[in-house]
Amino acid sequence: MLGARAYATTQVQTASPVQVVVLLYDGTIQAMKLAQEGMRKNHREDKARFLGRALRVVSELSATLNMEQGGVVAKDLRRVYEYVIHELTQANLLNKPERLDGPIRCLGVIREAWQELAVQANKPQAVGM
Repeated sequence: MLGARAYATTQVQTASPVQVVVLLYDGTIQAMKLAQEGMRKNHREDKARFLGRALRVVSELSATLNMEQGGVVAKDLRRVYEYVIHELTQANLLNKPERLDGPIRCLGVIREAWQELAVQANKPQAVGM
């Protein structure tokens, strides 16, 4: 476990800002899936821990949006994050793991877009074009 934690720390410390966002999405999606598993197995501690983790990350992603510079994209992301937070809350209150299916899919699509940005940022740029 200690080795995995050290690897994760190194991964975050050496990542570009775009790659960090991808890692945050990965962690959030994983937390929601683990929360679903906790709900299905009636493990309240896992449900609470993983829903809380996902909620903290999504709330932080929302809070860091620059609404002035981000324009329409920032506004759309804010709405997505509000939807995800609402569904996390409803899944918790109603103990319905299926309430997380939509947010997992939604964040997965956005994660893929961030991943593509990360790939593009790592490609060498042609000189003189």
